[in-house]
Amino acid sequence: MAAKTTSVENRFRPNGRNWPLMYAFLIACGGSTKTTSATSLAVTNALRGYKGTIWDLDANLSTSLVCGYDEKALEGRKNVYDLVTGRATLDEIVVPARYRIGDGYEDDAFMEIPNLNLVPGSIELAQADTYIALDADAQDWFKEVLESYDGDDEIWYLDFPASYGRMVYSVARMLDENDSVVPSVRADPKDIAMLPKLLEELVRIREKNRNRRSVPGRPTVNHLLLTGTPTATYSEAAPRRAKEIAEKKYGHWLLPFVRYSADAKKIYEDTCPLPVILPNSYPAEDYRKVSTSLGYTDRT
Repeated sequence: MAAKTTSVENRFRPNGRNWPLMYAFLIACGGSTKTTSATSLAVTNALRGYKGTIWDLDANLSTSLVCGYDEKALEGRKNVYDLVTGRATLDEIVVPARYRIGDGYEDDAFMEIPNLNLVPGSIELAQADTYIALDADAQDWFKEVLESYDGDDEIWYLDFPASYGRMVYSVARMLDENDSVVPSVRADPKDIAMLPKLLEELVRIREKNRNRRSVPGRPTVNHLLLTGTPTATYSEAAPRRAKEIAEKKYGHWLLPFVRYSADAKKIYEDTCPLPVILPNSYPAEDYRKVSTSLGYTDRT
C-alpha cells in the first residue's frame, strides 16, 4: 500500500496497531445479505469521506461484482487468492472500487468510487481451506498482511463466505474486541436461528487463541444488522416475527433496521452498489443511518 501521507485518527488504529479498524461481515448463512450490507456500508462511509478497502473473501465474487469487477474484468489480474498463497502483495492486487456507467471494459465504462478500494475475490478461494490445511505456515497469510501494512486506510470491510473453514479462521483470529463481527441477516426466523452457531464459532476461536501472544484472537460481535424488515407495504408474518425475536434476544447489538426493497437485487444486475444506484431507496437511507450510528458523520 502507499505510504501514509496523513495521520490517521487513533480510533482507526486501536491499541496503536498499524492496520485499520475492521468490520467482518460473517455468518454461515447463504443469502443472508452480507454482501449487500458490506458494500453498502463501505460505499456510504467512503462517500462521507472515510478511506477504506473492502475485501472479497468469497469464491462467488459477489462483492467484486458489485464493486465493478466481474470475472472478465478480473482476467489476468492478481487477486486475494494470490495473496493467500504468497504469489502477490496487497499493493499488487488492490484496485479502486467502481461502478458501471457504460458498456465494455475500458476505463470510461466505469466511475471510480472515491476513498474506496477493493481486494478482488477469486473462484480459486474454493481451494483455500485445502491449501491452508496442507501448509501450516499458510495460516499466517492475513497476519503477515496486517503486520506489514503501512497505508492510510481507516476501515477495512471483510465480506466472508457462508462458512467457518480454515480460510475464515485465518482472518477472524486477527480481530480483537475493538473490531466488530457484524452478522447481517434477513428478517427471517430461519436466518436469525443461525446466530447461535456464529457465537459458538467465535468462542471457539477465542478459546483456541487464549494464550497466544502472536495474534489478537478476540473476534467479537458488537453489532447486528437486520435487513429486509417490514414496511407499510411489506408486512408479512415472517419478517415481523423475526424482528420481534431479534429485538428480544439481540437488542443490545441491533443497528438501525434496514427496510425491505425488492429493487435492492439490482446491485448485482447493474454491477453498482446500492447507495449509488438507488440512493433514495429505503435500504440506502437506512444504511446511512447505520453509518451515522457507528460514528461516521459526513466529512465532505
